[in-house]
Amino acid sequence: MSEHPPADSSDFDFWIGEWEVSWPHDGRGRNVISRVLDDRVILESFDGNPGLPFRGMSLSTISPETGRWHQTWVDSDGGYLDFQGGMVEGRMILQRTARIDGRAVEQRMVFDQIARDSLEWRWERSTDGGVTWELVWPISYRRVDPR
Repeated sequence: MSEHPPADSSDFDFWIGEWEVSWPHDGRGRNVISRVLDDRVILESFDGNPGLPFRGMSLSTISPETGRWHQTWVDSDGGYLDFQGGMVEGRMILQRTARIDGRAVEQRMVFDQIARDSLEWRWERSTDGGVTWELVWPISYRRVDPR
């Protein structure tokens, strides 16, 4: 797993708000991101409808022990994923190691091209320990109410 500098509580400020999201093959949905629990936790509520009958939620917070962001994801398919990471050269990268068919597979989310009212998100995986990454699912974010 790559090294990240210590997390800052404002690292995810770019993500706070209501977003229209889209992905290849006419996929679209909505994602609402807010601060909860005395502004110490980031709550994500993803709804893929009408583009994808899939919903999910995540909670993200900074660990005082590790100084890194930790995110837990759950979804309408019964999925559970746990990530950790932080900002690296202007990109938020959260990563985990999974076991798939008995093999270690690195999985990561990359928040990239972060602007005030847009960003690009990528779900990627690596089967060679993070030397190379394969794009699995790209999502484009556009803010519903531009600031």
